[in-house]
Amino acid sequence: MALELTPALAILENRKKVSKNETLYHVGQIGAHWVVMTVCPRIGTDTAAVVLTHMRIFFPKIKHVLIVGIAGGMPEYGPDMKQIVLGDVVVSRPRGNEGGVAHYNFGAWQGNNEFNPSGHTLSPSPALLAAVASLESEHMTDGTDIPNILRNLRQHLGKKEAPNFDDPGPEHDILFPDDYLHPDIEKTCDRCCVSERGRSRSDRGEDAQREKDSPRIHYGIIGSSNTLIMSSEKRNELYKTHEIICFEMESASVMGAWQALVIRGVCDYADSHKNKKWQKYAAATAASYAKELLLTLPADEKGEALWIWLIINYYT
Repeated sequence: MALELTPALAILENRKKVSKNETLYHVGQIGAHWVVMTVCPRIGTDTAAVVLTHMRIFFPKIKHVLIVGIAGGMPEYGPDMKQIVLGDVVVSRPRGNEGGVAHYNFGAWQGNNEFNPSGHTLSPSPALLAAVASLESEHMTDGTDIPNILRNLRQHLGKKEAPNFDDPGPEHDILFPDDYLHPDIEKTCDRCCVSERGRSRSDRGEDAQREKDSPRIHYGIIGSSNTLIMSSEKRNELYKTHEIICFEMESASVMGAWQALVIRGVCDYADSHKNKKWQKYAAATAASYAKELLLTLPADEKGEALWIWLIINYYT
């Protein structure tokens, strides 16, 4: 969506447009790296794979792939019940021998009419994983620069559009119980849901508190398929089965051909209470983490800038 591409372009320096085979690419710099961006024309893993194939033909010097955009998040995870709130960022990282992305609808239907997932998982490249580990260490010692990147990002947007990428604030982040379904898909939660039925961030404990423009970074398995998750029951089942803490619709096929890193801003809780209020801010936090990561990733030994593909995906 345009809302995912917009903050990414705002962090790109010296940018220009390049048209190849009726596809528009945005080329520019982030630190020492040359970056080329594009957006998928349609949702789904197959479309993303086609986009990557074409890009690799037109830009043969690509060395790293980042998949950046918005997604649904698992609100609580881990033995210590870590809290994911709207606007947080999830980064794909392997757990043990498991990959960072789970293609959870990859498997076989068996004779008892049950689907048996194969546990097909995919991992980022060693270079990107090393950069993630280095940046995580910097965050532990010096903190993150994401708040500054977000402020600078908005300064490069139009005056009318920049406020739309502001942090909506904790009062607009309500987590509803799993058994409380959104009653009317034609209306937003503030028009048809009883807010008292949900939990605010203050009700979720200290781990759910955030300062303005200070998203927390979570590392774990991201689930990818051609199926949109709008069910807390299904979300919880996939977390229990695969330990998935984030859900999207592009990475699986892309990572079948390239060891990409997936970076997602959380815009909803992958339940029936989906709305668009947090989408632009979540797109901005994901783009901000991507910029901070690229500033950590070293250029090659010859001093030449790396080609990096930042694909901004469609998620609704």
